[in-house]
Order: sequence, then C-alpha cells, then structure tokens
Amino acid sequence: MIVQKLGGYCFKLSAGPVTVAINPPAPKSKHKVNKFGSDIVLVSVRHDDWEGVETATHGEKEPFVAIGPGDYEVGEVTISGFATPTEYEGPLMEYGNTAYLIDMDGIRVLALGALSTAKLPADLREEIDNVGILLLPIGEGALSPKDAHELVVAMEPHIIIPYGIRGDADVAAYLKVSGEKGTDIGEKLTVRTKEVLEKDGEVVLLK
Repeated sequence: MIVQKLGGYCFKLSAGPVTVAINPPAPKSKHKVNKFGSDIVLVSVRHDDWEGVETATHGEKEPFVAIGPGDYEVGEVTISGFATPTEYEGPLMEYGNTAYLIDMDGIRVLALGALSTAKLPADLREEIDNVGILLLPIGEGALSPKDAHELVVAMEPHIIIPYGIRGDADVAAYLKVSGEKGTDIGEKLTVRTKEVLEKDGEVVLLK
C-alpha cells in the first residue's frame, strides 16, 4: 500500500490498480489539491474543506462515493463508517463527522476525519483491534494533543500518521505531548502488510 497526504486533510491510499481518496477538498476550499482520479471517495465532514468529490474525479471514470455511516464494499475493499462528534468550523456536532475503517490490501486503516473527542462511540470501539495505520487529526475543531495521545495509547495502532487542522504547529504539539519524535519520510509511505504488523506505534510524518 502507498499512503500519500495531498494537502489539507486529504489522503490517498493506493494498492495495485485501486485508489481511495479520503476527504479531498472542494475547489472552493482554501486548501488546494490537484485534480486526480480515484475509485472510491470517502467524505468525513459536509464542508468544502472535506467534500471535494470532483477533485478526486478524473476523466470518464466515476468513483464510488461514501458520505456518512454505513458498511460499504467496492471490489476487494471493505469500508465501515461510524458517526462521531466534531467541532470543526463551529459548535460541537454530535454526529457531524464520519470516521472510516478501511480494509484494503491486507491492512486496516482508520481515518478519523475531524473527530473531536477521545471517547469513541461503542460501535467503533468494538472494531478497532489491530489497526495498521491510524490517520490522526490534531488541533482546533478536532482532537487536542492530549486527547490524541490518550486515544493512541488506548488503541495501540501499528503506525500513526498525524495531521494538523492548522498545519505543522498542531503536529508539533502532539509530538511534544506524546514524547515522540516522529519519522519524516517525505511525500509518501510505501508499506507491506508484514511491515505494518512489525511496527509498534511508530509515528510517521508526511509532507
């Protein structure tokens, strides 16, 4: 699997011919991402910063789009969406965010979107065993550095990829609280299933 951070809160997962876009920004968003093609688009928050399906659509191919809780299956990729609270761009919305658990290429990826509490809903807590890669939001409207650290300790994912709502300052604050230095690997993470399982809470920093 290849994991890339494309800008804003957008990640792209690739395995063989299959590409999953997570939270691409819309053209009207302040976050800018070059248009690209994907097979699946996952949207956590109904907001221009997170809901740019057209950004992840290229040519004649129309991606499968998941917006909100539910179970989805596209080819060999299975996805479960869970309603969670967020405070992104305003007061607490109890079910304003969707966290997605993605099983792809033998790896479990948990994308938390704009989750704003370390207290996960019961249905999600039941499903978070053996998370291979955790996409972890830090900052205003999402998790505080302290809450993010508490969640990681409780969950014990193999690899953590933090991303800041306001940028690098949020990630730096999380590293300070967690006592981690993080490994800066550049623009993408390329990893096999066996390699993921050998990691023990490694923090990976993507540009």
